[in-house]
Order: sequence, then structure tokens, then C-alpha cells
Amino acid sequence: MDYRELAEAVGPRTGATQEWVFRVLREGIISGKLKGGTQLKQDEVSAALTVSHIPVREALRQLEAQGLVTIHPNRGSTVTQLSRSTLEDMMEIRASISYYIARRAIPLMSPEDLDELQAIIDEQKKAQDMFEEERLNYKFHEALTRRAKNKVADMFIELIHCNADRYLRDALYTDPARRDQSASEHQAILDACRAGDAEKASNLLHDHIIEARKYIPEDLD
Repeated sequence: MDYRELAEAVGPRTGATQEWVFRVLREGIISGKLKGGTQLKQDEVSAALTVSHIPVREALRQLEAQGLVTIHPNRGSTVTQLSRSTLEDMMEIRASISYYIARRAIPLMSPEDLDELQAIIDEQKKAQDMFEEERLNYKFHEALTRRAKNKVADMFIELIHCNADRYLRDALYTDPARRDQSASEHQAILDACRAGDAEKASNLLHDHIIEARKYIPEDLD
């Protein structure tokens, strides 16, 4: 793996070195360029990014706390490889949390919030790039639940997104039919929000997320 290439995608080094190394490795894992099971050697990372071992070691610990890296005592670190059952559990938890905070957020939405959601859906329908589609999908979900102002729930959803979408990306965002289906489901959720039916919108959101479990790769252990 060319860690310098990952660093170029993240951009110039800013702030603490540890945080920059963390962002570089995290981007590599989330994008799928560093796949599950990939060994992360401190010497290689340090040399490629021209930093000392200390910020690399601390960045790996930070990634381990997010579930993206597994540190093996005396055997180095690897990108975490998730099982199918773990991913299914993650999506179930994400659906439950999303339902809860959407149920609180939707009654508080302003007309401007609803217009923002519509604009995201309109962008989604035009998106051609897999990563752009993924970004817009996450943006829709974030905007939908923003009014709940539940930072803990947001943190867990972001954690699940980072871990799960690297496995789901190809199936969810490369198939035009699936992209159209996603946009249609988002539109149905928004229509329920506009009608003032928070319960229906939240149930549709829950089912929309649960549906994604079908796209977990079959070849995972």
C-alpha cells in the first residue's frame, strides 16, 4: 500500500501529527483501500509519512478504539475484518438508534430543513460516483435526525458507518437500480415528514436501514 497516496487524498499535514496520521489511515480503511486483514507495519507507515513511530502508534490505538484496527500484542496491527453476523448486528443497532432520534427530530423540523432534505435527494438522483452517492446518503440521514441534537447517538451512528459501509459500498452504491431504490425510499421518508407523520417516517427509516443488511457480502466469515 502506498501510504503517501492516502496522505495526498487527505491533504497537507495540519494540527497534531498523531491526528493527521489517524486521518490518513482512517481514510484508507473507510475507503476500502486498506482492506480487512491488511497488516499495518509501524516502520512502513512511519517511513512513508516521514513521521516518528510515536504518532503512528498513538493513531493505531485511536483506530482500535473505533473498531477499525486490531492490535495484536507482539504481532503488530491489522485492519479489523468484520464477520457477517457482526455487520448484521451493527445495522440492527443503527436502525434502532436512527428510529429513536428521528422520532424526536422530525416534529422539530422547519420548512428549511425539509427543503434541504429534498435538495439532497435531488442531488442523489444525479450522482454517478460511488463515493459521492455514499456521501449524499449519509448527508440525508444526518440532516434527517439533526434536530434531535443527540451527540451520543450521532457518535454511535458515525462509528457504525465507518465500520460497515466499507463492506456495503460496492453493493449499495454501484448498482443504478439500487441507487434509484434508495432515492425513492428517501423520498417516501421525506413525504411522511412533510405530512407531519413522524411515526411513519421513522418506521420507513428503520426499514430502509434494515433493508441494507441484504447487501452484506456473502463471502464474509
